[in-house]
Amino acid sequence: MPWILGLVLVWAAAVLLRLVWVQGVQHQRYRLRAEAQHQVRVPIAPIRGEIHDRRGESLAISLKVESLFCNPPAFYPDFRSSKGEEAVWGNPDRKLAAEIAGKLAPILEMPKATVLERLLRKKPFVWIDRQLEPGKTAAIKALEIEGLEFLPESRRYYPRGNLACQILGFTDIDGSGQLGIERTFQDQLAGQPGELLAPRDAKGRLLILQENYAKIPVNGASLQLTIDGTIQHIVEEALEEAVKLSRPATAYAVVVDPNTGEILAMGGTPTFDPNHVLPFKFRNRDPKDFSAAEKDEYRKELERQRAARKVHPVEDAYEPGSTMKIFTAAIALEERKVHLGEKIDCMGGRWRYDKSLTITDTHSHGVLTFEEVLWQSSNVGAAKIGTRLDPAVHYRYLRDFGFGQQTGLNFPGETSGSMIAPDRWSTPTQYTFCYGYGLSVSPLQILMAGCALANGGKLMQPILVRRMFNDQGALLKPFEPVVRKQVISEETSSLMREALKGVITNGTGKKAMLEGSDAFGKTGTARKIINGKYDPKRHFASFMGFFPADKPQFGMLFMLDDPAGDTTGGDVAAPLFKKIGDGILRYRANATAGEREPDLKLSLRDWPSSESSEAAIHVEVGKVPNVKDLSLKAAIQRVVMAGGEPRIEGAPGGSLAARVQGQSPEPGVDLKPGAPVVLRIGGSGP
Repeated sequence: MPWILGLVLVWAAAVLLRLVWVQGVQHQRYRLRAEAQHQVRVPIAPIRGEIHDRRGESLAISLKVESLFCNPPAFYPDFRSSKGEEAVWGNPDRKLAAEIAGKLAPILEMPKATVLERLLRKKPFVWIDRQLEPGKTAAIKALEIEGLEFLPESRRYYPRGNLACQILGFTDIDGSGQLGIERTFQDQLAGQPGELLAPRDAKGRLLILQENYAKIPVNGASLQLTIDGTIQHIVEEALEEAVKLSRPATAYAVVVDPNTGEILAMGGTPTFDPNHVLPFKFRNRDPKDFSAAEKDEYRKELERQRAARKVHPVEDAYEPGSTMKIFTAAIALEERKVHLGEKIDCMGGRWRYDKSLTITDTHSHGVLTFEEVLWQSSNVGAAKIGTRLDPAVHYRYLRDFGFGQQTGLNFPGETSGSMIAPDRWSTPTQYTFCYGYGLSVSPLQILMAGCALANGGKLMQPILVRRMFNDQGALLKPFEPVVRKQVISEETSSLMREALKGVITNGTGKKAMLEGSDAFGKTGTARKIINGKYDPKRHFASFMGFFPADKPQFGMLFMLDDPAGDTTGGDVAAPLFKKIGDGILRYRANATAGEREPDLKLSLRDWPSSESSEAAIHVEVGKVPNVKDLSLKAAIQRVVMAGGEPRIEGAPGGSLAARVQGQSPEPGVDLKPGAPVVLRIGGSGP
């Protein structure tokens, strides 16, 4: 009948239009929905680039580990893919999930409730715990629990513990840099993440197939720093000694090559171990679940960590005091306002300029030569020399030396200090500038300015990175020395080097005299402002020096913030300059080979996965392995596989090819998870 035919035609037209709509207009939408129902995109982290010192020693590497995740649909019996926007979950099997959580919690050392919540979270992919120790991974795999899977990841490891920790920084669980070089070069070190398409069966279980990459991860670049691991170790030993002897609030030091601006060592107290940023008891726990005692302990630990992470040579701003006198003298020499040997009347150590300003010295001095003003650190003499300068000229030179601006290091938290312009100077301003008050500087800033006196007058930009390599060891970018400004002439620089030798031989810095090398420098004792007034018993004590004196290769600033007792920079900082300087000279004398390029291709990232590794066959989890005579690389691998924490001692500067000469504890001893295993290394192996 016609009306039936009409209905059929209408129905056919409707079906056709629906097909056009679904398969044409809405094709992309339904395709994405189908993919979401049948596969999950799993993030794949790249291997983070390594960090080496200037001689190739590994300072930060990435170890292969495994991370545990779960498939929550496996715990939902009624789970099924939906034709709508979301999957149908149904009710969970809480009994099964609770049973599994009970098994996992003691292995993971996590609260059972936390594990259970993650197992039942209504998401297709949930991390249970990341970057597990090999022993925990093995214990969980032995349970053969359906719905739990592992993905390979990398864990950041710092072989030298807290050595250069403030320079290196550390990373969080996701591999993001949180401090220092790790943060500054985050983009270069991190690489590009990848993505894996994991098919899902009807029950929602994921099938992890390594070949199903939707996006291949790109490993991060590796960095070779300017830091020398041996010099850094010498500096950190001296800092520890300073804390024991003088009990300062903090102590810090920087060593640079004055000719290139390369930072050879930099550190401060207190320090931290980047391998264990927080005690284990606080990991994987929400602070709201802490007991009252734990909350107090956690708060104190966070405060300690904040103090330890501060990079004092870069972040601190202070009034430099007497170290500023050498710049006053250099500017006056450059401008021909004074000459060597010229006699300056220091007024018996007390000069009352007017009612608003009286300048005093620690000791009474009469007539001193230009050089003796520096040797004896006379405030009166420095003020008389400096105020011969036109204020605008004086200010311009100070800016040229880098004061009042950042050094160009590009380091997190760097301060520029402060220095007011001449149009805002009051009567005392220029006088106090001459001997280091009324302006603020950072320790690194004043050291770089001092390098200009040592290297022929050039203000260098400090640098911490020498070269950048890709993950195959190919050079990507060299970092060349940068001259920011020719501040003074080579002649003035030479005159200042000669004049400042006497600070150590005849003046306030006698305790800085080195064994086997001439040096020059300047002591500094700057009072601190407490409650709005200068406190004569609270001060910064410092010594800045350079050696060898004729052609300086090393420049150093050692500083103590608020040392105990009525002490000066010559009393407490100069001896520590000597300790470091003598250590560097012995180290350089004993070096049997020139600097070598880092063996960046010798990388832990190339290790096989733990379950197929040769080490896994011969290493017993929970027992100290025998690593004597193995390469450092192999020894680290075995210690990590056994569940320990490698600690390297001896022969600083050795590569991962160095041989282990001894170990502690002895092989076969019980090894608690995370317990340290000391590896004492010797020369390089074949």
